[in-house]
Amino acid sequence: MENKKSFVAYCDWQETFEELSDEEAGKLVKHLFNYVNDKNPETSDKLTKMCFIPIKQSLKRDLKKYEIYIKKQSVNGKKGGRPKNPTLTQITQPFIKEPKQADSVSVSVSDSVSDSVNEITHTNNVNKEFLKIVCDFFSQTTEHLERKVWGFMNSLNNKGKLKEFEKQTKAYIKYKELSEEKIHSWLGFENEWNSSDWSDKITKINKTPEKAILNPFNEEIVKYNSNVNPTAFKLPKSQFLKLQEDNKSGGYKYKILA
Repeated sequence: MENKKSFVAYCDWQETFEELSDEEAGKLVKHLFNYVNDKNPETSDKLTKMCFIPIKQSLKRDLKKYEIYIKKQSVNGKKGGRPKNPTLTQITQPFIKEPKQADSVSVSVSDSVSDSVNEITHTNNVNKEFLKIVCDFFSQTTEHLERKVWGFMNSLNNKGKLKEFEKQTKAYIKYKELSEEKIHSWLGFENEWNSSDWSDKITKINKTPEKAILNPFNEEIVKYNSNVNPTAFKLPKSQFLKLQEDNKSGGYKYKILA
């Protein structure tokens, strides 16, 4: 916006930047400055585009507040501004003071409308149970991180890709449990969820004959399942403990069965 010389950067953006390499973070910073300087930046870099979504939303909210402030200043100017020789009463009172009730209504209506729109969009477009499954599985459990996941899902909905994302994500969770492979971070999955057909991978793994349990050291065999798959599996104890450690940050909770 013309004559706007600054913008607010938020501390919680650090979580996004921490997930990026220095080169990736540099691209995001350049994209950010091009945006706030009204250069309408375009990028083919998918990672930059995805990471910028929550930042852009914050900047838009701040710009709206700034525009409201400018309009109020313009109204004050049209009313004549502060008199050259103000009275004692005028000196001790706020300049062209608006009624308190009107200010309160203006702010609360704006905030509540925004919150209501978000809540309606959330309810209609993104399944709350599915959102919780994803946030728990990828350990995105703070309010800020949950909003980022919701924002990503909502953007997919706008592109008509949300149903496919839900299908592939549920298949991904099941596949990782069956294959015992390491789980992506949320940022990694966010950018690669459609790089493989996870439903097809499940079909293939289900057709694979059950492997014999390799237990060269004659360890205790642990029978277990997880919070995302009730199917019982067996592993030597050392391998089970390694599985727990590898997937500790991925949202898995393992239960040893009798």
